[in-house]
Amino acid sequence: MEDSTILNTTTYLEALAQGNGLSEIEVLILQGLELIHVGKGIIRCKLLVTDRVAGDDGTWHAGAITAVMDAIGAASVYSTGDGLHSSVDLNASFYSAAKIHEKVEVEARVKGTNGRLKSSVIEIRRERDGELIATGRLWMAPLVLKAKHTGSSNLSKL
Repeated sequence: MEDSTILNTTTYLEALAQGNGLSEIEVLILQGLELIHVGKGIIRCKLLVTDRVAGDDGTWHAGAITAVMDAIGAASVYSTGDGLHSSVDLNASFYSAAKIHEKVEVEARVKGTNGRLKSSVIEIRRERDGELIATGRLWMAPLVLKAKHTGSSNLSKL
């Protein structure tokens, strides 16, 4: 039986690929995503660069590339089964450009931990020739939200 975290990760990414998601930015950058492999701590996928994520020069915008790194890197961390995490640091390096209508391959792999922090390394390559376009290292911390109820609200005093 497939791990439920892997299934949840796959379902989430497939929904984004079809243009259904909670975040407009993730839908914008990941629509059309093709999943190759989703495993514990690893995501491999392909993505077509469209004019929606390109700059005026017709190449994939660096901000959109970084957003893809964050989203796919976060999915690789989530796929480990240790719950939700929040990005605390993302370093990106750019080596080449991808143009509109080029297909790229994205791989994110959880590479390490430091206490409760997890690190994912992301590589983006041009599908046609395997040329390295960008790399990133994403550090994430566990996301723990605690709601406190104080019994009264300061809003009623406004």
